[in-house]
Amino acid sequence: MLYFHPESNTYPYMFIPALTKRRLILLAALFTLFAACKVTLLSSYDETTDKVLSEMQQSTTAFFVKYEVTPSAPELKYGNQSAFYQGLITSSRTLRIRNNAIEKNKPMINMLDLLDDNIRLMDSLHRGKPDGLLAPHDVRLLKSAFETQYTAMFKFIMALKSRAGIK
Repeated sequence: MLYFHPESNTYPYMFIPALTKRRLILLAALFTLFAACKVTLLSSYDETTDKVLSEMQQSTTAFFVKYEVTPSAPELKYGNQSAFYQGLITSSRTLRIRNNAIEKNKPMINMLDLLDDNIRLMDSLHRGKPDGLLAPHDVRLLKSAFETQYTAMFKFIMALKSRAGIK
């Protein structure tokens, strides 16, 4: 509403009722409060998870490369690879325990659970082979599945790393 200034009939001024002033002050205070608050929906970057996952990926890739180069080598039989599987499962479960302790880390925990499942499935498949060796078509499928899984996990880690401003 426009009103004339009480001392002068020539200059109109804006009259803001007291109730509206309170609302504006409250709105400004709420805006300032929310602008100062940081909402975090995901966990922060964890360097240990990144390093251990990189080691697991390197170990898995080396396993598949050995199978591609010498698919029937005796050292690739299941009995000779049990340490490889135990190492992967141990790393996977250790990472899961670590990531379970980090707040707002459900996506990474889910990915680690799936990785653990896939390691156990590959172990079971390998153990069940009569000659103890994976077939070439098994290796191709497993390699593709693990590469896809590791890629997704590294993309997630890279996004967390980027959000943290780490290069």
